[in-house]
Amino acid sequence: MKKRNNPLLLIATLLLAMNAGYSQRIPVKDNQELKSALNKAKPGDSIVLANGTWKDMPLFITTSGSAEKPIVIMAETPGGVKCTGNSFIRFGSDHVTVSGLHFTDGYAVKESIVDFRKGDNLANHCRLTQCVFENFSKPSRSDDDHWITLWGKKNRIDHCVIGNKLNTGTTLIVELNDERSQHNEHSIDSNYFKGREPLGSNGGETIRIGVSRYSLTSSNTLVHHNYFERCNGEVEIISVKSCNNRLTENTFFESEGGLVLRHGSGNIVLNNIFIGNNKPYTGGVRVINPGHTVANNLFIDLAGKGFHGGFTVLNGVPGSPLNRYMQVTDTDIHHNTFVNCKTILFGAGKDEERTLPPARVTFRDNFIQTNNATVYEDANKDGGITFTNNRYSAKTVAAAPAGFVAEKPTLTAITWAGQQFKIPTGKYGADLSKLNWMSAANTGAVWFRPEQSVVRKPSVHTVAAADSQQLNAIINNAAPGDIIELTEVGLYKITDPLVISKPVVIQSAAGLKAKPELVSIATTGLPAFMVIESGGSLNAGGIIFNSAYENYGAVRSGIATASKPTSAHYILKVDGCEFINFGEGGHVCIKASKGTYADSVLISNCIFRNNAGMGIDYGAEKDDKGIYNVAYMRVENSVFANTLSGAINVYRGGNDESTTGPSVHINHCTFHNVENRMQGTVVKLIGVQVASITNSVFNFSGKGGRIIWLEEMAWDDLKVDYCNVYDSGRISTFFGKATGKNIRNRKPSFKDAASNDFRLAQTNGLIGNDNKPMGVL
Repeated sequence: MKKRNNPLLLIATLLLAMNAGYSQRIPVKDNQELKSALNKAKPGDSIVLANGTWKDMPLFITTSGSAEKPIVIMAETPGGVKCTGNSFIRFGSDHVTVSGLHFTDGYAVKESIVDFRKGDNLANHCRLTQCVFENFSKPSRSDDDHWITLWGKKNRIDHCVIGNKLNTGTTLIVELNDERSQHNEHSIDSNYFKGREPLGSNGGETIRIGVSRYSLTSSNTLVHHNYFERCNGEVEIISVKSCNNRLTENTFFESEGGLVLRHGSGNIVLNNIFIGNNKPYTGGVRVINPGHTVANNLFIDLAGKGFHGGFTVLNGVPGSPLNRYMQVTDTDIHHNTFVNCKTILFGAGKDEERTLPPARVTFRDNFIQTNNATVYEDANKDGGITFTNNRYSAKTVAAAPAGFVAEKPTLTAITWAGQQFKIPTGKYGADLSKLNWMSAANTGAVWFRPEQSVVRKPSVHTVAAADSQQLNAIINNAAPGDIIELTEVGLYKITDPLVISKPVVIQSAAGLKAKPELVSIATTGLPAFMVIESGGSLNAGGIIFNSAYENYGAVRSGIATASKPTSAHYILKVDGCEFINFGEGGHVCIKASKGTYADSVLISNCIFRNNAGMGIDYGAEKDDKGIYNVAYMRVENSVFANTLSGAINVYRGGNDESTTGPSVHINHCTFHNVENRMQGTVVKLIGVQVASITNSVFNFSGKGGRIIWLEEMAWDDLKVDYCNVYDSGRISTFFGKATGKNIRNRKPSFKDAASNDFRLAQTNGLIGNDNKPMGVL
């Protein structure tokens, strides 16, 4: 393990390098002076931006330096210049360095934040260093852009912090669709890629090198000594779509996805470290196309399966076009170490289209330490993989597979970023002396220190029924995380939706004999009682949402996201609430709008009753491009009763394979007299990749169609089991494999359905897999 370089020494070295051949130091304090300085700059000049906030800063660079005398554009103090609003950089010349800028609190309206071209002029031998990019996403998740785009030749991006792009589009791309940008020899090194939240669609890569159209072209890009922390945008963290690139000495930490050799050939993956800590979907390397080398990499505790596996070699498509899957051939995989990885799979993606197995692939001198029952999986078993001189350590493997010898390894303890790992060492597997354990401490801008979140005790704001009209003002003035407490039983009358633009809790006070009831006294209908806007998250508890009150306008939703798309994620928790009298088909008790994305939606101990509209609707993304509204949904111990429309709808259309969600779990719920119209569906989960419906009761529901409708891919993980289905519709799945053996068909007896007590009066054998009665508890 290499020691971190002294930050002061790094800065001093950087300043010396930037001032080599120093000619003139030009201080500037605003955009006008910056423009003038750029027009007058000569090789060797340094343009120094005054510390402070530079809003809407256009940095157009058209004057070139030279190898001996580069032009330098730098902050007065590294990190002292904040570029906000519509700020951007356009490198349109050669031998220019930009250093020490902090891009935050804005977004580039057009194209990239940093583009290594201006018009038709491409940049060569230019450098972006010691810069930080954060909180610079476009407002809408569907607005496509890239933060940094490399053109030209021999440009370098180094020692930058690049964090959490929320909207569609790869964070950093290397373009090849200009002959002047091919065989480019760019360097992307020593950067800290500080996370990327799941996008919920394709287009969430952190780095992409090339594109399928030019994938047979050499890029010769070097990606090395970077740290990727929780880069979870989609299945591909780095997507290589070109030839002859080197990806070396990078560290990937708890990232949901992998380094993917998607197109192209002759790429080298060497001396990288992948650490999953058994987090779901964490992956390593995925190999497609011919002629690659994957050597001396370390894979630790990667829990991903299938395309997200620790190591996967895919099947190809016969006669594949450039944008599909070419056969893996002539690939050398050697001296890698795998420690407790859930999936090592050859022939991944095998289906009716991907039928070409890997051929002339060598897997040699590797070490696999596994807790699985098998050392690896081979979907083809046709000899296309040659296993030679490998070692493994396992407790449950019955016999050594061909090309492997069981061996008790010598373990070397490695301490990294406060964690300790015990890694097998020896003649086989990775040579640890060649690995550089990158981290936040030895990558990125040396001046950057992330703001530390301060844990504060939330304030409680009490609201009596008579003060209902003050609710919006109270929410607006509350701090993030505060609690808005409704203190009285009775009607809370509002005239406008409650706007949630920060994380808040809205709940009934403890000890009340009944729930406070939200009603509208607006003369016209309201879109919702509570609207979650950008930046908001909501925890709602112990409230009745009554859509129809006297002769006032109806409320169309209990809780909804704003109709305007947003890139900010949110969390919704609803516990112990009732949703009643949403009396029209277009009404929805809980609703997500197109262009919004929930990390999690957690519904518990709720009642949805006497509604014409749907209960929970997260099916607004209808474009069939693999986009969805919620990553994880859990509905438990809840009742849906006497409802004209369906209970739960989650939709992910299309056949895109780049994402992990949605994941939906329904447990101990009761559905009584729900959606009995012709072709109706009670629970519709289209394209959901992980789902379980367990310990639930369906009674007199879905009679004209289905109680459950699943449209799944062959590899999706679905389970419907320990449920009671009586006088109800059918369970419909595409492959017919989701339904378990414990589906009952017995008439349930409820304690007091007229009073909305849908607990079973007698179990009559209706016991779930947790030894509790089925249905609501």
